[in-house]
Amino acid sequence: MPLAIHFYDAITAGKSPAEGQIVRYDSLMCEESLMPQVMEMMVGLRSDVHVDLEAAANSELGSMDLLSGHSELECARTVHRHFTRPNCLHIGLGNTTRVDPFLRSTFYRNLLPFPCIGLPGHSYYLDLETMLRAINILRPDEYPWADSPDPTNTQFFHHFLMWDANVSGENRAVRLRDLLADTHASCPKLVGHALKHSSLQSIKSALGLEQGEVCDLESATPMYLVHQSLQAPKGFILGLPVGVDITYPDILYVADLESDLSQLCNPAITSYQSFVRNPSSNPNGPLVRISLSRFPFCAPLSAIRPADAARLSIDIGLVKRRIAQLRSATLLPSRLKETPVLQLSSQPSDVYHRMWAGDFSPKDQVLMQELHQAPMGEWLNLAVGASDGRFHELVVRLLGRIAPEILTSGQRSEVDAFTQLRFAKNSPPPLWVAELLKQAQDGNEASSAAVGLMQLHKRITRNIG
Repeated sequence: MPLAIHFYDAITAGKSPAEGQIVRYDSLMCEESLMPQVMEMMVGLRSDVHVDLEAAANSELGSMDLLSGHSELECARTVHRHFTRPNCLHIGLGNTTRVDPFLRSTFYRNLLPFPCIGLPGHSYYLDLETMLRAINILRPDEYPWADSPDPTNTQFFHHFLMWDANVSGENRAVRLRDLLADTHASCPKLVGHALKHSSLQSIKSALGLEQGEVCDLESATPMYLVHQSLQAPKGFILGLPVGVDITYPDILYVADLESDLSQLCNPAITSYQSFVRNPSSNPNGPLVRISLSRFPFCAPLSAIRPADAARLSIDIGLVKRRIAQLRSATLLPSRLKETPVLQLSSQPSDVYHRMWAGDFSPKDQVLMQELHQAPMGEWLNLAVGASDGRFHELVVRLLGRIAPEILTSGQRSEVDAFTQLRFAKNSPPPLWVAELLKQAQDGNEASSAAVGLMQLHKRITRNIG
């Protein structure tokens, strides 16, 4: 059971976790016997991070000082201490989709030992956005804010929760604590249920997995599942686990109990790839991929009351027949073990994008710990002892950002070439952004509302000039 609760949020910059970074990290660590520890950390933009001017003008980045603050390495070390703390429940808003990928890329990029695939066994997470989506669907009468935007409208929903939901304080993590308290007061049973299922082990147990596997469909448990990443027209899926990916054990496949399952259960089928739901090519596929490390909200089908079923157009009788149909296909779990169905999108070959290539070996993870305890002048020699080629590449990039004088001239040239490549093909900003820049410039750059835009514009001009 977690002994500490950690609320956190972050503002990020860049188009992806691999190519972007955190620029502000808010944290609130709560322990029963100690005063809450509040932190707000600003992080200066790395030289190799490109931020589109239009995207910045449409967000809070345009008004932030993006070049001051701590280095990404300092931020990474601080956040890593928080997220490797045992018996700690981490609570965020949309964190499992929006913030956590940036955090994990930060650990990877700065060579801090953390799994590239899956999560540590002691991890406890709660995504308030996921929980609020589930409550809004299942118990709308207990939803805490009647005037809230629809949770599926992520941008407006987040803005409402952070600024309009009668919570106080500038620190985002403190606001999240207040949001959780309000939600618990309004809907205590579902919040309590979500808290009890905030670890991978508890979620897998609730789904009826045995040692992380779907052994048979009789022991698998049909569940009500919600997460913003799910391809679910109703916002939820009634699913029965049928298999776990053979390469990535935290990726589960469930059969949608409101879909036609006849072909999925057909013993003559030789490939299951065509049944996997895909938003562009197969939006109605009966086989839905769920990343359990994103901590979906899950509840037993008994949580759906008859009135809920009528309101949500759920045919409980049909769902029960589909469960029986699946359980009669006794060979399905074993066949899914033999037939890989996961197809990852291709990634650039650059080392920043190769996190999903797999975890570093235990030996290399020990070497990472030694690296962060050693003077920077020893880092290149330490990196020679690594068995994973990514290690040395990441060390060179890291030193190129914080201590380029340690590198050889050839290594410095490689780092500089990578940075230039990130800016070489960017198009000029649209006219309305150019007008904002001109207004800030005419005001002797004194306009705090455009300080970030001015900084980004100068960086882009310098790098492509």
